[in-house]
Amino acid sequence: MTATPDQTHLAAAQAETAAKHPGRPALRFPDRTFTHDQIRRLGAAFATRMLTSGIGPGALLWVASRDAAVVVAAMLGAARIGAAVVQIGEGVEPPAELTVTHTLVPQGETAKVRGLVVTVNADWSPAATAETGAQAIDPDAAWLHVHTSGTTGLPKFVALSQRMVVERSRAVADDFPPGGSSVLLYPVGSRPWLARAFAVLVNGGTLCCEYAANDWGGAGVELVSGARAQFRNLLDAGFPGRLARAEVIGARLPDAFTSLLLAHFDVVDDTYGSSETSKCYATLWRSGPDGSATPAGYRRDSAIELVDALGQPVAKGSDGIVRIRNSYMANTYIADTIAAREAFRNGWFYPGDVAWEDETGRYQFRNRSDHVVNIGGEKVNAYAIDMVIRATRGIADAIVFRNPKPGAADELFAFVVFEAQANRIQAIESAKYSVRERFGEAMVPRVIRPVAGIPRKEDGTPDRGACADFILSVATG
Repeated sequence: MTATPDQTHLAAAQAETAAKHPGRPALRFPDRTFTHDQIRRLGAAFATRMLTSGIGPGALLWVASRDAAVVVAAMLGAARIGAAVVQIGEGVEPPAELTVTHTLVPQGETAKVRGLVVTVNADWSPAATAETGAQAIDPDAAWLHVHTSGTTGLPKFVALSQRMVVERSRAVADDFPPGGSSVLLYPVGSRPWLARAFAVLVNGGTLCCEYAANDWGGAGVELVSGARAQFRNLLDAGFPGRLARAEVIGARLPDAFTSLLLAHFDVVDDTYGSSETSKCYATLWRSGPDGSATPAGYRRDSAIELVDALGQPVAKGSDGIVRIRNSYMANTYIADTIAAREAFRNGWFYPGDVAWEDETGRYQFRNRSDHVVNIGGEKVNAYAIDMVIRATRGIADAIVFRNPKPGAADELFAFVVFEAQANRIQAIESAKYSVRERFGEAMVPRVIRPVAGIPRKEDGTPDRGACADFILSVATG
């Protein structure tokens, strides 16, 4: 079915869901509940207050709140009036092209203010405010700006339109079905939290907020979504329950940790996706009859191809560079043309991963043996780390490799080619932050050394052995 124009606006899509399920809980807290219709009314009231506070079309809003209800209402209000929103994570500052005009902060909360401060108080409730109807907004205009990685002064941001947000939300309707209840372990307002909160609003699900883990079962929670480190903290705290599904984002799951999760969840969803493309693939793990973890690949509506360095499809069973395309993906980075040129090519997004397709049709995200690094017992695709470092502003090329010195610590080194006029200190710190965010602290190179060029083999692939030989030759001098 072709969507009507109104159905491609976030507030209109949520209002349509509210009309179908007005009394169904949208946000549940231990002490309060907001139905889908109440959330619709709250978003409309926020839109009214935003307009009277000078927030309208052309404004760029930063919602500085840890209250899920405030964040959701502010997003819906901004969508109604055509104000753009920027999501800013801890330690990240947007580039000059994304200058915040207004900071929205609830009374009693503190935040770093950018632009003019607008305080949310009790007068912003629907009971005290008339509703503002949705404006005539272009659904394809840049609306939500989210960061993908970076450090202070050097982040990478992508712009999402309301149409993209709605389509992404509908694409994961099976994760957040009408009546389904979920818990998000991410910080409120973070980019993975926003993506899933939007899916709850559009699809008619319920988001449970601020519940203790011991109370999830009683609240009817079926899905818990978080990063691997957050699930590790959950298990380390002694999570006693058993629920239907765990959605784990970020670095690939080690088999041993998957088995630990299957002791508490019927299905472990090892999610593959990004801010650039949204969730596009999953490996679903279940316990087999003998208690072993059994995987199955789940393709979504994205096109995923495995290609060689020339962009040609590789044979089944062979390693290939991953590239992704869908109707709701971003197509560039804001104020970072160098990283954009590497990641977005000919209508495809290249996340920097390498995978192969097994006989069952499941993608296995790994690399050729000469590109796999084993640090502390965890195998990681070194080519992917190269790509993350190369995407850093100020770095033109990069390669990582194990410290080859006899008796050396289990650690990575990196060679990088800096761009002319690059601020090398900032570029190095930004690269380390990006690797840490994507792969964890253990994969951050201890040494990042500038070189004139990266050694490569005849087929164009990085020559890590040559890098190791160079380090050894210098060490033995």
